Amino acid sequence: MDPSFTRKKQMSEEHFAAQPEEVGRETTPKAITQDVITFSHMLGSESEFVPVRSDAYGLFGWCSDGVEEKVRHDGGGIVYGWTIWEWTEVLLTAEFHAVWEDKNGDLIDITPKPQGEASIVFVADRSYAPGFNFHNRPHNRRYRVYQPPDFSPIVDRAISQMKPSQLRYETRRADKAGMSLQNWLMKKAPADSLASLIDSFISTCDKLDQKTDALSGNRNHFSPDSEYLTLTQTKIEQLKEIDFRTRNRRKPPLLEMTQP
Repeated sequence: MDPSFTRKKQMSEEHFAAQPEEVGRETTPKAITQDVITFSHMLGSESEFVPVRSDAYGLFGWCSDGVEEKVRHDGGGIVYGWTIWEWTEVLLTAEFHAVWEDKNGDLIDITPKPQGEASIVFVADRSYAPGFNFHNRPHNRRYRVYQPPDFSPIVDRAISQMKPSQLRYETRRADKAGMSLQNWLMKKAPADSLASLIDSFISTCDKLDQKTDALSGNRNHFSPDSEYLTLTQTKIEQLKEIDFRTRNRRKPPLLEMTQP
């Protein structure tokens, strides 16, 4: 191994050892769901499960360097694309990544995983040719999975259970407001702001990625400015709020109808 790879291997192992042991919010999706398929198409291709295998050339934090070293010693090729991570029922994140393609054309991820994932969901993008400068990789991309509760079935059930007098009363109120009865009753549904919070979190992450690039260039280290620190704090606060809301989310309550 050349000296530069040996040094990266040492830094990779140190960085890997410093990772927290607890399970993170994001990990490999358990299945290639419709959301994963939709997101994969947005990334430009199909997704597939790719096995993760321990390899002497795998580098945590320098995936492309590790794969290139693997190719130099064992042949095969490097394939760039996107790893899709899942924050269950919240969002999907696509992280630009590199995997090894063996001589049979099979894809294998040789980059160590701190949380011990045995496979990744990978979307290959062969428009990035071997020799691509990984420092110029695209930013992470994110896709909200969470959808607000659908109160339509609850409203329909409530209408079917109304007494005639109550049905007439609510219909008159809906007509006065220039709305259908269904839309009028939907107004009684409790507000759900989690979707907009997740969208704001995604926007903050995007801005932070762009700011990090602006401050660091191709360097591994940089000095944060006030905007970077503000974005980081906002991201932390939004993340904690999403965590709290998803862990304490309740089933949609029954609508309370006004008595005539």
